[in-house]
Amino acid sequence: MTMLQSPLWRGLLGSLAAVMLLGAATPSSAQPAGVDFDAALRGLKFKPEKVDGNQGAKGKANGLLDADEMALAAAVLNGADLHLEAKGGLDRAKLAAAYDQALASAQTDLARLTKTWPTAPQVAAGYALLGEESYLAFNAMAGAFGAPMKGDYTLARALTPYLAADGDADGDGVSNRDEYAATIKEGRAAYLRAALDPAIKPTATAAKPAPVAEATRVVGIVLYPGFEVLDVFGPVEMWANTPGLEVVMISQDGGPVRSAQGTVVHADYSFATAPKLAIMMVPGGAGTFSELENPNFLNFLKTKDAETEFTTSVCTGSALLAKAGLLKGRKATSNKALFSLAVDQDPSATWIKRARWVEDGKYFTSSGVSAGTDMALGLVARLKTKAEAQALAKSLEYEWRDDPARDPFAKP
Repeated sequence: MTMLQSPLWRGLLGSLAAVMLLGAATPSSAQPAGVDFDAALRGLKFKPEKVDGNQGAKGKANGLLDADEMALAAAVLNGADLHLEAKGGLDRAKLAAAYDQALASAQTDLARLTKTWPTAPQVAAGYALLGEESYLAFNAMAGAFGAPMKGDYTLARALTPYLAADGDADGDGVSNRDEYAATIKEGRAAYLRAALDPAIKPTATAAKPAPVAEATRVVGIVLYPGFEVLDVFGPVEMWANTPGLEVVMISQDGGPVRSAQGTVVHADYSFATAPKLAIMMVPGGAGTFSELENPNFLNFLKTKDAETEFTTSVCTGSALLAKAGLLKGRKATSNKALFSLAVDQDPSATWIKRARWVEDGKYFTSSGVSAGTDMALGLVARLKTKAEAQALAKSLEYEWRDDPARDPFAKP
């Protein structure tokens, strides 16, 4: 499915959406005749040679391309002469029944999506066949589009011991993951031969561990009553769609927090329960004035800043960082209309008025409201590469102002 610009996407398969453009390619042979999951994936604008994101509800990578995993299921479905159950492997009849059940359920569950993406039910069935974690991954994404998989997928989910990455399709005692690691460099056909023939086992030297997924950095968005919605969800859209980043919401007491626009957002954590943060972001908004006088808020910023890899702000959020004493001797920027508010909190900082965003060491501060989205992509470029940040922006149909000094809203 094409990536929609919706905050709902932030915790639901964000990494899957990004790897459609950013993942590493692996050679792939043609799908067997009959059930064709490659064609179905392309019908959803997925790239079979790149997508890896079906490990659990957050769609983390598991080291096996999703299309290659589905090709294993397709090879059994399309192979009438395969009888793996005799040696403890996958029973083709059970797989066929599971596929029929999953496809019928998906056709009902995803009916509202098929007008745009006719192959969605087949893709959903394919993910379900790969076991519980894969089912959860696609269900999370379908739910984000208002089409949760509420039907009966029990037969497919029961195939986890055979078709999941750590399952064993042919019953030879070697996991699909190890067979994949040992053979995939020779192409998908080599992997399928090894995974479906108990007589073919990778040697100890050939079976290497699958690539380990990138370590997750927790990004904490610090909310307060009266925060600006776009300050928050512009950056969230970018960071939540970046592999390796997990976005959480934090407020003083946790629970619901009302924005300046009246929208209520649920904070996952309170100051007391907040996890360790790799990245912290403080938004601006009308509520900034109150928080400048809130010692609990300012102390939380100081405490968390001591552990962060990056501390960032949008709009008047930089005034809060300054009041907390985090910008002393640093270069920074803020919202143009309330620029003096930030300057007054710490005149020792070098305040740059003509800037879309400013980087100084681990501190990223941005100008007003929409500038936060550009800053967020700037941080992605720092963490990864500028090309990856540009690809992410393109995938979200966002025109990134990638020059932090180019500020169209600053007066000459």
